[in-house]
Amino acid sequence: MIRVPRLVVSIHDVAPPSFEPTKEILARLKTAGVGRVSLLVVPNYRGQWRLNEHGDFAAWLQRRQEEGDEIVLHGYEHIEVKPPRGIRDKVRNRLYTVHEGEFLSLSYEEARQRMESGLAIFRNIGIASAGFVAPSWLLSQPALAAARDLGFEYTNYYLRFSDLSRGQTAFAPSLVFGPGNLNEEWTLRAQSLMPRLLNRCSLVRVVIHPPCIENSRRFSQILQLIREQVERRRPSTYQEFLIDWREREATPLRAQG
Repeated sequence: MIRVPRLVVSIHDVAPPSFEPTKEILARLKTAGVGRVSLLVVPNYRGQWRLNEHGDFAAWLQRRQEEGDEIVLHGYEHIEVKPPRGIRDKVRNRLYTVHEGEFLSLSYEEARQRMESGLAIFRNIGIASAGFVAPSWLLSQPALAAARDLGFEYTNYYLRFSDLSRGQTAFAPSLVFGPGNLNEEWTLRAQSLMPRLLNRCSLVRVVIHPPCIENSRRFSQILQLIREQVERRRPSTYQEFLIDWREREATPLRAQG
């Protein structure tokens, strides 16, 4: 599908409380050959940490964006607004998170208002986001429509990357390290069982949460996994992957014209 297989390393739940561990993770990633990442930033983390009220953190985000990292809107508050409805959503909520499925049960209007509020904070501190990723990838269909209508170019889920403007989806497995039931130990074990599957994928994603840095043994294992992927993949941001995917898909059409 794309010219060179890609690796996207993303850090989720980036917010003022996670400032120091996030900086440490970025420094360690650089030693593993990853110079650019996608930072999934929460504009008003848990309703208590508005980015525009934390000048040092906001200035740091600006610098990271200028230096090539991608800033991605990651919900608004990262807390559950409404309880899940139906068995399917209750199961997804239980597997993926604990009371953080902010966009799982929202109406179109509720989801759009939260996205717009998050974008307003981003604009206030001088950063932009081409994509929207819901906390724990839990996104209702009305919320998905709101993201598309607001002009977001992409979103992603646990196993998929979605180009919103073209309505196309790519299989893109995530190796998840962090909170929830999809935790570090499970992922480290599972990764050793599926190298052939990963090798067939155009995009592999490594998802890190700030608390990961607290366990030095596990984080060293995560870095080793990343080094192995860097040997066969180009580290990229989500937006870089999207651009390459679109260009690749358009090439046969240009050739025929």
